Amino acid sequence: MPLDSTTVIPEGWSRHHAAAARGGMNATVTVGAQTGTTQVDDDVVPTWSSEYDGPARIQAMNDAQQAVQAEQVVHGRAYLVQLDFDAHGITPGMRCHVTAAVNDVDLAGQDLWVIDPQLGSERFTRDLVCSDNQTDAPSAP
Repeated sequence: MPLDSTTVIPEGWSRHHAAAARGGMNATVTVGAQTGTTQVDDDVVPTWSSEYDGPARIQAMNDAQQAVQAEQVVHGRAYLVQLDFDAHGITPGMRCHVTAAVNDVDLAGQDLWVIDPQLGSERFTRDLVCSDNQTDAPSAP
């Protein structure tokens, strides 16, 4: 039991260790909500806010799912996306667009959809549970 003037986990513990966690982030992403659309030639292209633009660590979770929707088989896979400690304002339904992935060039350009931004009083990263299937995510605010 700590003394009255001490704590088990000192103030600044998470921020201190966040730098080490950032060392494992070898991808970059942008995270944001759809803000509207724009016309590009004959296509209507969505536009996105940028709540976060920076380093990330992305890991596929071992839970590929398969479901039948409208008589079609739909596959979705969950991903753990870890962002920098200071990332905030990310809500379910936002798009996480992978802009670069050093060790997996096939991951670059992929869109993942935020299902559950993890919150915690002690953390080294901002963790997001995402899906590669947009229908898994609730509508963004």
